[in-house]
Amino acid sequence: MPATGQHNEQAVATPNPFPEPAQEYGENPARFLIEELTVDDGDGTTGELLLARIRGLETIELCGFWLAVERALANKEGREPRDRVERAIRERKAHLEEHGDGLAQAGMTPAERRSAAAERDVESVAVLLDADGEPVPWSRQRGATVEASR
Repeated sequence: MPATGQHNEQAVATPNPFPEPAQEYGENPARFLIEELTVDDGDGTTGELLLARIRGLETIELCGFWLAVERALANKEGREPRDRVERAIRERKAHLEEHGDGLAQAGMTPAERRSAAAERDVESVAVLLDADGEPVPWSRQRGATVEASR
């Protein structure tokens, strides 16, 4: 059953400049890259979904694919690739190069996650205080769990 909040005619008209890689990656970036980057006039068409999707790219290779699709769409439309889109993709690629490809902590044990966090000089800022404002040691805390530490 089609979604009621989506224009079906848009799905048919979405270009797919690289069908083989799109099938390999399981997505067609053109679905997002056809969005305009405009001032928000209240109808939700500012391109923020596009930029959010770029921030969620999981691999350096996928960043390259998205960049190729942006350039192919620009060429097809007789325009230059959009600076803001290319910059967002390059920034995401640089982040992945610095912090690692993929879901950085997938498949890690809790000890490996703590070690990786220590290498990045990251510390928790969550502190439970008692009625007097004193920190409560983890060993005395009840009822709350931190999913990332399991």
